Amino acid sequence: MSGSILHPVIFLSLSCLHFTLSFSIRDVMQVDGKRGETSAIICPTWHPFACPSGECLPIKYLCDGSADCSDSYDENHRMCTAFTRPPVEETAAFLQALLQAHGKDFLVKVFGNKAANNLEGMGGIDKAAVALSQSKTADQFANDIGLKAEDEKRMVMVMEGILNGNNGELSPNEAADFRFFVQKLQETGFF
Repeated sequence: MSGSILHPVIFLSLSCLHFTLSFSIRDVMQVDGKRGETSAIICPTWHPFACPSGECLPIKYLCDGSADCSDSYDENHRMCTAFTRPPVEETAAFLQALLQAHGKDFLVKVFGNKAANNLEGMGGIDKAAVALSQSKTADQFANDIGLKAEDEKRMVMVMEGILNGNNGELSPNEAADFRFFVQKLQETGFF
């Protein structure tokens, strides 16, 4: 019986704290080919971004051209690119939805043969989503994900075609489903 009373008390105590477990993109970001550390830093809600060095920053200080983390992590070019793009989770969900709607090999039309079987040759949906989020350019994406030069050229041609109304291999529905995301990539300098 005392256990049932204890749980609400613990819940109330935790819900009254003004600190939250902070989010850091380093949990999904690759730096020099390695995933970031996953140790949690507790930051106040008004400074939710955790620097790897331990400082806590307000979101408005990220990617503002001035290093606020002692290790300059808040100005990391990959993180700052990801900061301008749709979140990794949304990108992964979007890629998954495209594959469900159009088939497991649909993205071969965009990325080439490495995208067969649900992006298996590209490391899977999550790896592709991280690379799309943090790669500043199509060239960097191709390098990160291991695309051949001809596949990179094809990818850019397909994406430019989607924006220009020349769908190429894509049906009008396929192009329409992909257009919003391609616009976001173009707006942030991917191609």
